Parts: sequence; structure tokens; C-alpha cells
Amino acid sequence: MRHNIVQIIMFIICCMWCITSCSSDSSDELAVNNGSEMSFDIANESRASTALIDEFTVYGDRKFNSNDEPAVIFDKTQVVNRDGVWFYNNIQHWYPSHEHSFVAISPSSALESDANPQYSASVLSFTYSLPTYSGKEMKDRQDKNELNDIVAATHRRLYKTADNINTISLSFVHLLSMINFAPCFEDKNLKEDKFLQFHKLELIGFKHKMKVTIAPAPLLSNQLTYDNVIELADREGEDFMTITFEEPKTVNNGERINLFDESDAIIMLPQTFSNNPEAKVRFTYTLSSDPDNMRQGTISLKDITWEQGKTYTYNFTIDKIGLNLGTTTIKAWDSKSIPDIEWKVE
Repeated sequence: MRHNIVQIIMFIICCMWCITSCSSDSSDELAVNNGSEMSFDIANESRASTALIDEFTVYGDRKFNSNDEPAVIFDKTQVVNRDGVWFYNNIQHWYPSHEHSFVAISPSSALESDANPQYSASVLSFTYSLPTYSGKEMKDRQDKNELNDIVAATHRRLYKTADNINTISLSFVHLLSMINFAPCFEDKNLKEDKFLQFHKLELIGFKHKMKVTIAPAPLLSNQLTYDNVIELADREGEDFMTITFEEPKTVNNGERINLFDESDAIIMLPQTFSNNPEAKVRFTYTLSSDPDNMRQGTISLKDITWEQGKTYTYNFTIDKIGLNLGTTTIKAWDSKSIPDIEWKVE
């Protein structure tokens, strides 16, 4: 009889353990099943002069309480577009009442080599480097074969049980700056049929390496945000770029041209030149077609700043004396205009 009682007690304990275990499993499954499968999309498939995004790398995490250590769910996960649909391995789900955060980078190759990406607490940090241009003479345009025109996107969302949303729609922004130059030839003392020809451009004293830190902006009182917090720091290097025009760029008297088409404008790190008085742009040009009478004009970059995600067109005028003061046309990379500002020409 005593033996039977022991068996009955053991049987009850086993049943209770099974019920608890099943209940726990069901709770975890319920949390996942109540949340939709995560998928990706791109909100603004435009990169100005660059190719459309067809792949990116994503990092992401989730947490239940604001003080919790986030659980990483995407760790350098590649997402690729196949016939208009975005795919990634190891499908994830939204967790109700959890805050989900994401950081995406394209192209993925920007995170290779010596980039050393680190992701922690919804913050991605890595090192970005331009190719080294010193000693490399380029023809007509910047050599971008080894250049990653890098873009980034972030998203943060508090997912609720009632949400009927599964797509993470990413809005990518440029991390670099785009630079162009627009000379005008204006000399009323010369015949109208005179012209200038630009033969070479030299960009001197720019940095080519930086530390990038990106995170989604805090939610505050919102349920979601696509805003980001981007920090660019620890700029290094001292580089020199030479671009020779095999077919000289011609500017007729009374006209202005851009030295580069939009697709060929120079891509640079965002940076400030206040600490480098030697930074400059030097142009080699001739009056009409006179290769035996080469002239040079220099633009100082001192106190000039190139900001992340903006394009700069430096307008300047040349007459018989040389280069004159001009203005800078500044636009966001998505072409929203910003008022012109003055800049100095030496």
C-alpha cells in the first residue's frame, strides 16, 4: 500500500511538471505567434547618382523593459532583393510589448576588411575608409572602383499585440559628402569667342578614414521612429587627389559649367578643414587652347565644412586677373535646396 502511495505521488509530480513545461512552451510560442513575421522593405529607393540598393546588412535587437539588456536578433545579417522581394535567413518575429531596434548598412562590403563592426545595445560602430588616392593620377573623374558610397537606415518600434504590421520599411541616408566645382569665365574686355580650358584638378589635404557610430533615435513618447543618431569621429589620414581631364573642360566667355556631371562628382568623407590651413583645391587651366601658357588658381579649404549627406557645388569666376570670390550651392543629397553661402578663393 505504501508503495502504491509513493507511485501516485510521483505520478502527480510528473504531471505537474509536464503541465508547467507545456504552459511555459505555449507562452513562448504565443509571444511569437501573436507577432507577425518580420520582413524588410525600402522606403526611398533612390541614391541620387548611384545604383539602387539591392542588398544590405542589418543588425537588430529587442527588449521588454527599458532597463533590460537587449537580446540580439540580427547580427550582421545580409538581406538581398530577389525579383522585388527581400530575403534573409533565420526568419524572426515581432514580440508583443517589446521594443525592437534596427540598424542597416549598404553596401555590405563597407563592413568588411578593417571596418571591425561592433553592435551593442542598439548601437552599431565601425571604421570607414576611402581608397588611398595619393600618387594615383586619375583621368576625367574620381576612381570609385574601390569606393563604397555608403548609406545607412535605422528603425525603432514598440510592437503591440494589436499591431497588424510586419514590414520594417527602411529609409536610407547618405553618410558621405559629394563635391563639385562650377567655374565661370567672365571677362568683358575679351572677345566673346574666347574660352577657358581646364586641364587638371588637385584636391589637397583631406582625411580619408573615420569612426562611424549609428543608432535609432529614442522613442520618447512615440511608438516608432525612423530618426537616427549618427556620430562621425576620429578622422585620420592626409591624402592628395589628382584628376586630369583628357578632353579639357571648356568654359566659354560669359558661361558657367560644372566640371563633373552629377554621377561623376567627387565623393569625400564629411570633415572640417579648420585645423588644416594647407588644405586646398588647385586648378590648372589655359586661356583658349594655349598649352604653352598654363595657369594655376588655388581655392583654400580653410574653415570649410563638408557635412554628412550633403552635396557642395563651389561656384567661382575667372577673369584676366584670376580666380574671384564665389558662392557655394549646398543641397541635401536628396536635392532639397539649402541657401548659398560665400566661400573664399585665394
